[in-house]
Amino acid sequence: MLAAQAAPGEIRLEDFVSREGLRLVGDAALAGRVLRLTPAERRKSGAAWFGEKQPVRSGFETTFRFQLTEEGGACRGADGFAFVLQNSGSAALGGRGSAGGFGVNDPANPKHNGIPWSVAVFFDTCRNVDQGDPSSNYIALRTAGRPAEMRWPAARLAFTSKLTVHLKDRKVHTARIVYQAPVLSVYLDRFAKPVLETAVDLSIVMDREGRAWVGFTASTGDGYQNHDVLSWSFRSANVSSSVAVVSSDITFSLSACLPDRNLCTPERAIVEPRGAGYHIILPANLEWGASIPNQLGRQVAISNAHGIVCWDLEARGSEGCGGPSGTAKPGGAGFLAPDAPAGALISKSNGGQTWFSVNGPTGDGFKNNEGFYEFDVEIK
Repeated sequence: MLAAQAAPGEIRLEDFVSREGLRLVGDAALAGRVLRLTPAERRKSGAAWFGEKQPVRSGFETTFRFQLTEEGGACRGADGFAFVLQNSGSAALGGRGSAGGFGVNDPANPKHNGIPWSVAVFFDTCRNVDQGDPSSNYIALRTAGRPAEMRWPAARLAFTSKLTVHLKDRKVHTARIVYQAPVLSVYLDRFAKPVLETAVDLSIVMDREGRAWVGFTASTGDGYQNHDVLSWSFRSANVSSSVAVVSSDITFSLSACLPDRNLCTPERAIVEPRGAGYHIILPANLEWGASIPNQLGRQVAISNAHGIVCWDLEARGSEGCGGPSGTAKPGGAGFLAPDAPAGALISKSNGGQTWFSVNGPTGDGFKNNEGFYEFDVEIK
């Protein structure tokens, strides 16, 4: 049965005997008790969105069962399906073929737009060598930003080389996706450890209230298969995380981010006089990267601090990413401030200036940090 939304941020669909609560787009349709994103026919694309935007800023967990059948044509079954978060609307639909139903279509069909303001967990079942696909059986985290930034293929933030689980073996598989800011983890079937885990910036998919459209897309090209979702649950806001992130409106223009980073990292620090103090945007990759005049070395007060940074890209989780308060543990030897929490927003005064930095390990590795903190400062 299809269960109604129990509370904001919660979806429970045991099957798909009814389209109540769903918006189906393109070639998506209900087939018996399943949601069929595309039939096993060439050059199709479909999408299904839940009818109300869901809160995602504080984290979420979604689980769904899927099955790929009646494979044929190129790749002996193509092209794959995706779980997508987006801020473009409930009628959004991307291109066919390798576009996955969320990306810009291939150059042969340039008029078919993709879904801007989106992040997709793509279960890819066809290797496109010209796009650098590692195999015909992998998962990728892809993103499409502003409409002017859309390109083909969509940028990969992370991907698996090849899965041990065969996605198109006609069996029912279970996927579980967990977002604990800023880390997104993908689990498959009975795997206790994620098959894919990476930091990701969801700011482009959220509105000012931290909500996004959530749902699925799929596509076929010269290869085809039934892309079926059998059940779906989604839960937000109550996902536990030890990463401290203060929710607030971001005033930094996200168009000025460094390329090839999962978290938006500003190209430079910004220090602006504001009221009796200053407003500062501090990139995580700049060691003591922002300062204000403080000739007398007076105490400074930091307020309204928010943002997410990663200073340990290997750890990824709460041990390597965090908010302005940092982790619960001191940084220790090698950190800018050994006694302060790792990742914390720290300051020091000398030479008539007060300097600000993320508390990370000093040295060449600092330049690889991702993200930024935004805060206000007043000299007492």
